[in-house]
Order: sequence, then C-alpha cells, then structure tokens
Amino acid sequence: MKRRQWDRLLVKLIGIILVNAFIATIAFLIMGYSISMYYIRNETTPEPLTSNLAFLSVTFITILIFIIGFSLMMRKTLQKITHLSSEIEQIANGDLGRTVNIEGRDELASLGDSVNRMSRQLQELFDKERAHEEERNQLFSNLSHDLRTPLTSIRGYVQLLQNERELSETEQSHFNVLNEKTAQLEQLLDQLMDVNRLYSSQVTLSRHRLNGSLLTMQLVHELRPLFEEAGHELKLDVQPDLYIDADQQQLIRVFQNLMSNALKYATPGSPIELTLMQEGGAILWRLCNKTTPETIASIDHLFDRTYRVDTSRGETPGDGLGLSIARQIMLLHDGTLTAQSMSESHICFTACFVMAEKKSI
Repeated sequence: MKRRQWDRLLVKLIGIILVNAFIATIAFLIMGYSISMYYIRNETTPEPLTSNLAFLSVTFITILIFIIGFSLMMRKTLQKITHLSSEIEQIANGDLGRTVNIEGRDELASLGDSVNRMSRQLQELFDKERAHEEERNQLFSNLSHDLRTPLTSIRGYVQLLQNERELSETEQSHFNVLNEKTAQLEQLLDQLMDVNRLYSSQVTLSRHRLNGSLLTMQLVHELRPLFEEAGHELKLDVQPDLYIDADQQQLIRVFQNLMSNALKYATPGSPIELTLMQEGGAILWRLCNKTTPETIASIDHLFDRTYRVDTSRGETPGDGLGLSIARQIMLLHDGTLTAQSMSESHICFTACFVMAEKKSI
C-alpha cells in the first residue's frame, strides 16, 4: 500500500476514534448532569461511597458506549480485513492465482488489488518454474537415452578387445578400470532416470501396511558387516511393531540411501546411532553420526540434486543423488526427510512418516 493510502487509512481511523470519543464524552456529561440534578432537586448530598460508585458506573457506561460505537463504525472495515486475511492465507497455502474481491474504493480495496496482482505474478512464476522443471526432466531423460547407446557400444568393444587375445597384467589392469568406469556411468544413468521419474511423478507407489521395526532390523542385519568393516558401531534403539503405510521397495531404498550416506561420510571409527520411535501420530526413523565440519556447513544443500560435500568429487564414492532421491520418495509418501546439526560435528537425518493404524485381530 502506498504512503498516501496509509495516511488516508490512518486519518479515517483517527476520525472514527474522535467521533466516538466525542459521543462518549457527551454521554458522560449528560449522565453526570442528570445525577447532579437529581440530588439538587431532592436537596440531598450523596455519601462519598455512593458518589464514587456513581462515578465508576458512569465511567464504565461511557467506555462501553465508546467500544460499541467504535465496533459498529469499524464493523465493515474489520469484515474486509478478516476476509482479506483469509484469502491471503489461502494463497500462502498454495492456491496461487486466487483473486480477492473487496468491494468499494477505499484503501482495503486497493490492498486487495495489490494482493491479486501478487497472486497472479506468483502463479505465472510457478507456471514458468514448472515448465522449466519439465524441460530439465525431459533433458535428463533424453541425455540418459542418448548416452546409453554409445555406452553400451563401448562396453561391447571393451569386452571384444579382452576376448581377442591374452592380455598382459598391465593391459588387464587398464581394462579393469575401463569396465569399472563404464559400470559407474551406467549406474549414474540409471540414477538419473530414477530422478527424472520421481520428480515428474511417473512413479506409482504400491503402498501397504508394513512393520517398519521389522524392516529396519532386517536392513541392519544385512548392512551391519559393512559398518563393522569400516570400524563403525551401530547403536540401535528400535521400538517394536511400529507400522507404516508405504511402498516397501521405495521405503527400503530410502533407508539404504541414508545408511549408505552415513557409511560414506561418518567420521572413521565413530559410532552410528539408529533410532525408530513413535512421537504422537508420527513414526520417526532417525540416523545420527559424527561427520566433518564441511558437511555441517553444507547442510542446507545436502538434498540438492548431484550435490556432494567433497569438492574433489573423487575422495568419496557416489553421485550425489542418493539423498535427493530419498527426500523425493518421502514426499511421495506424504512424509518428510530433514537433516539437522546437533553440534559442530554431529548430524542427524530424520525420516518422518504418518503412523499406520493397527488392525484388530
């Protein structure tokens, strides 16, 4: 709202206050005069207590008159403000493009017009961003398909060269590197395709009621040798029989990505804490570990696609897509995945699910 409009609204408000103050003052004087004339006609003098009670009563009635008058004169304006606040809340909740209908030509109507312009601009920006997102997803898809064909040819020719003659130890080492890097590229292309499907909502979830506690313990049993080999002790605090409505394969993928991330970035030899608990109507799956200050400093970017903490991109294996994929899967499950720094060297990843209702036997 412009400065002049604010000034007009302020002048209007002050005018209403002055009018009601004037009416209340007149009412106060009339009531005071009436009480005084009553005692004069009866030729009596009121007692101090009676006089004080009369004064307080007149004052209370005067204040009440001011409040009622102010409310009546501001009623229409307050209704407009309430309606405007409700409409803005709807826009803030995602109903972009929504318009506000404020009758009249006053300052609130002007504010409503400004809100309408803002809503339309937000809708346009959202549509442009969605179009750009679709273009990026299509680019990912096209690149994945276009790169897979020559990559398959490279793998075929590498195998052909290996089979043509007996290789020396040095040549075999070189071919092993080629095979390893080719496999990494194929895995990266698969990840890119998965990201494209997840972010374009092409994945159809097959949700069932799952025992999250049992599923977690099974994954721990499978992955514990990897943690022990890396020198990490897994500390478990898993409440039994906590049920989640989820797609089992996608849920396993979330847990595996988080545990794989902890395995890569946890401080060597430090313990890793895994907690599964109920909090209200939610199930919290939390993984905490010590890590580097660089990871803590980058906590706001950990879920960005292809983002990696290590700048060399060679110190730690991975493609930077695991956490992004895990968060998107959680969003598809109507859940959340967050990262929180507990200290300068301690980080916790928390997956929050809506708790499934227990079925009666």
